[in-house]
Amino acid sequence: ATNVWLWGLGRTPSLTSFHELHGKTGKMITAVDLLRGLAALIGWDRIEVPGATGYTDTDYAAKGRYAIDALDSTDIICVHVEATDEASHEGDAAAKIAALEAIDEKIVAPLHAALRARGDYRILVSPDHPTPIHLKTHSHGFVPFAIAGAGVSPDSSQTYDEAAAASSGLSFPEGWQLMNYFLKV
Repeated sequence: ATNVWLWGLGRTPSLTSFHELHGKTGKMITAVDLLRGLAALIGWDRIEVPGATGYTDTDYAAKGRYAIDALDSTDIICVHVEATDEASHEGDAAAKIAALEAIDEKIVAPLHAALRARGDYRILVSPDHPTPIHLKTHSHGFVPFAIAGAGVSPDSSQTYDEAAAASSGLSFPEGWQLMNYFLKV
C-alpha cells in the first residue's frame, strides 16, 4: 500500500449503562458493528448468531431462536435486522417486502408467542430510521412502532406505516423517549 486512510479516529464516548439508567439488563442480536459497539457502550451483552449477515440473506429464524433462548438470561433483548435497510438502499421493493415478511414470520411471531406463553411481557417492533426505496438513503420523518403486552392500551391505528405514525398523536422526537415509554407504559 502506498496510501493510508485513517478513518473513525476519536475517543470512545462514555455512556451511562442501561442498567444504571433503567435497572434492567440487556442483550443485542445484530450483525452490524456499529450496533455491537453501542451495545458494549451501554453494558449490554452481544449474542452472536451463526448466519446473521447484516444483509437480506441473514438467517431470520436463527435470530428469532437465539432471542427466545436468551429470554431467561436478561431483561431486554434487541433483535436488529439490517435487511430492510439494505434492500431500501438498493431500491429493491421485492427484497424489502420479502425481508419484512421474514422478520414478521421468523422473528416477531415466534418471539411474541414465546413471550405471551411466559405471562407478563412487553414487545416493541420498530425500524431505527426510515429508508424509503425511492430515495435509496436514510431520511427524516415519523418512524412507525408497535408495542404490545402488559399495561399497553391499543390506539386507533389500523396500519403499521409512516403515515399512521404521523397521525397517531403518539410520537417521540428522541429515541430514548420511546425506550422510556416502552419500559414504563
